[in-house]
Amino acid sequence: MKPKNIGIILSLIGLFVFLSVCSKTVDTKGVELNVTLLPQTITDFLYVKMNYAFNLSDTFEGLDEDYRVFVHFWRVKNKEMLLGDDHVPEKKFADWKKGENVNYSRIIFIPRFLDEFDIDFEGYEEIKLTVGLYKPDVEESKIILFEESLNIQSASLNAPEIVYDEGWHQSETDLKLKEKHERNWRWTSKRAVCIIENPKKECLLKIRGGVDKAKYEDQKVIFKINDHLLEAFIPETAKFSKEYIVTPEMMGDEDEFKLTIETDKTFIPSALDPDVDDDRELGVQVFFFYFRENVK
Repeated sequence: MKPKNIGIILSLIGLFVFLSVCSKTVDTKGVELNVTLLPQTITDFLYVKMNYAFNLSDTFEGLDEDYRVFVHFWRVKNKEMLLGDDHVPEKKFADWKKGENVNYSRIIFIPRFLDEFDIDFEGYEEIKLTVGLYKPDVEESKIILFEESLNIQSASLNAPEIVYDEGWHQSETDLKLKEKHERNWRWTSKRAVCIIENPKKECLLKIRGGVDKAKYEDQKVIFKINDHLLEAFIPETAKFSKEYIVTPEMMGDEDEFKLTIETDKTFIPSALDPDVDDDRELGVQVFFFYFRENVK
């Protein structure tokens, strides 16, 4: 056989394989999915609302209760999973019927992972979002229903600027602690103030903190936005988590506003234990502070 003919035959074989791969269909069990994310600009260190819209076609024959929805965010550059939100919808799979739509929303938190000071940082990082169905421990059961590439920007370039003003001690870290969200913190003194850029739109404020119940069982914590009292409370346990909706009216018309954290009791470690070399006045321990536009 002439070399020219061999080349033609190989080309035809390649074309057949290509067409076979392209024509291969994936059995989605009659389920179609659309996913939308809010807000439209996605950054790290952000609570994101994910809206799921499942359309069950006339070919839908039902799903057994072993199925789960998988939601995976993959870092394209290093092929690592950034985060996942595998879950079971509130409406049980057994109640899903052909011809209907199953819609619901979930909130996820994208952690801080971008470094805008990295010489290779281009202002964003590409993330691949993959959503589908699977049965745990049954690899061949995986069905991809939705894929999309997202360019995630840095929160520090998009979020309102926050300045830790008077009354704050330096940030501290202990990576050996079991709870990840408690590995970084700042102590306040009796009164601590944050100066925050005013976005002039409704925002979500989240604060996770703690008080030393061994020293004061009834220590009071007070949160204020400008002169507006958000809450005054005595934490029921040593650790607390609070969430507030901050309206434009609370923040006022200026370009900046104040968030104040106060307490009625403080302590100085060195005054309680002479072996401790720490003469700071300590009030409230703040592990997590979040202030961004509210996602509805």
